[in-house]
Amino acid sequence: MSAFLRWFMRTWVALACLSLLSGCSFLGYYRLKKAERAPLEEAAKVKFPDSFESGLALDGPLMVAIEVAMNDFLPPGSKAKLSDGHKPLEKCLSNRSTYDVVALRSEEGIFFVSIFPVMARCGLDQTLLDAGAVYAVDGNGRILDVR
Repeated sequence: MSAFLRWFMRTWVALACLSLLSGCSFLGYYRLKKAERAPLEEAAKVKFPDSFESGLALDGPLMVAIEVAMNDFLPPGSKAKLSDGHKPLEKCLSNRSTYDVVALRSEEGIFFVSIFPVMARCGLDQTLLDAGAVYAVDGNGRILDVR
């Protein structure tokens, strides 16, 4: 067996073992949490609308832009870490339901997605400066810039 083949096999085995030891995080994979389902008794009380005429319509490219921006801003499963260690604030900022999103489509086809926290949702009355972000996302779902 040639020296190159032995080196290649050892390297391949080492990489395979390393990937098993580090789990899927080595590959940047994360598992999305499955949505919680309400009990059947509660679900039976839901009355669906007859029409969505007055609903808010978001087209596919806009949904992609919002998803890309939100996943970059607060990836699923991530936790906010503050230098002062303020636990209630960290918990609040780690929850995606804390944030409101406003999206705007420019004439050039660029989506501007503004993400900002609403602290009252956590029962906090603090005002935070620079706690959100504004993303510029193109129609292909690429982040062009962040402010």
